[in-house]
Parts: sequence; C-alpha cells; structure tokens
Amino acid sequence: MENNKIKNYLLRTFIISWTSWIILALLVKSNILTFLSVIGTILFMIGGFGPTISAISLLEKKITFKSVMKFIFFSKKKSIGYLLIFCILLCLIIGLSSMELNPSIPLFIIPIIFIVCTFIGGGNEELGWRGILQPTLEKKFSFPLATLTTGLIWSIWHLPLWFIDGTSHSSMPFLIFAVYAIFQSFWLACIYKKTNSVFYCCILHGLSNLLMSIFILKVNWILVLGLIAMLIISILLWYKKDSKSY
Repeated sequence: MENNKIKNYLLRTFIISWTSWIILALLVKSNILTFLSVIGTILFMIGGFGPTISAISLLEKKITFKSVMKFIFFSKKKSIGYLLIFCILLCLIIGLSSMELNPSIPLFIIPIIFIVCTFIGGGNEELGWRGILQPTLEKKFSFPLATLTTGLIWSIWHLPLWFIDGTSHSSMPFLIFAVYAIFQSFWLACIYKKTNSVFYCCILHGLSNLLMSIFILKVNWILVLGLIAMLIISILLWYKKDSKSY
C-alpha cells in the first residue's frame, strides 16, 4: 500500500510540475513570453503547487474543507518549541554568515515576502514532501535513508527551473542547491516527526526562502558549520523520545 501511495504521489507531482515548467522553459527559450509575464507566472505557480495538489488528492479520508484544514494545521500540543529552535538557528546562521542584506528588497515588504514564501512560494510544497512522502517512506526505511531519498527527489523535482531564464534557481549551481535541500530535508523531517504539523514545516520552508532572498548568500565556514550543526541537532531530536507532556 505504501508503494502505491509513493508511486501515485510522485507520478502526479512530477506530471503537474514538470509539464508546466517544461512548457514555460520552451516558451521562454523561444522568446514567445518572459518568465515574469502573466502566463509565465501562472505556469510557474502551477508547477510549484504540484506537490500540494498531489498531497490533497491522496488524503485517506474524504476530501472536505475540514479534512484539508486538519491535514495542514494540526499539531501536537506544546510542540511549537521545535519550530522556534530551527527558525532561530537558521536566522542566526544565514544572517551571521552573510552580514549583507539584499539592497533590492525594501525592509518594509519582508513580512509580505514571508507570507508569500510560506503559502505560495515554497512552503506550500510541504503538504506533499513532508506530509505525504517522508512519513510514507519512513514506514519502509530508516529515518536517515527516508530523509535522504526525500531530499534527493525533492532536488530533482526542481531541476526544470534551471532551464527557465529568469528564475532565482538558475543563478545558483544545482549541486549547491541539492546539498542544501538534503540538509533542509532533515530539519523539516525532524519538525514533522516532533510536531505532526505540516504547517510548521511550511513556516520553516518559507523562512528559509525568505532568508535566501533578503540576504546575499555567502558560502563560508559559518554557513557550513552552522548547517552541519543543524543537521546533527535534527538527527538527535528525531531519535530523542518525546516526553509525556507532548
């Protein structure tokens, strides 16, 4: 049953996303439209919501507004501390390793960017990757293997974006992105394990995308050691038994 769920999720996700993004890439390469055009933006967003649409379509219970809201916003009681730990660490690591804000982004629109990143520009993907794929893989494999597999698939899913002129992804080496995505997969898997909250994963994903936008990313020892430290913390927390209060 798990195999069918994984297969169906991945098939639906990649068909929706890659079809939209490949069409967009061909249209942009042919100079028929630009990435920032209305049609270009629509195709880009449809692709980004592939994991979201697939996840909702695979809910085990009857799909209603109430069941979808519960799937997204449910969380264990008193578990928000895990989210705060990772949010604070990520802000410190990205901020201290960079120490340089992106001058093209006014400070007053940062809250708006965060909301967009959480609900539309990345965080929405978590309904699929952490809400469906990760926990399903954990029924078959160990936590590290399930998380590494999720991270690799998640990275490959983004691949068409490197062929679309104008995307932020195209300016970053794919290998660096893939490594960061795998690290991030461990943090997000830990949060989901400890909180049962897809929404908390959406928030951390959105925060990550926000920080990558408002800071000039610099690969240095602070960034590398910080990300490794977060990786170790996520693994230790995942294996740590919950207390009765949770």
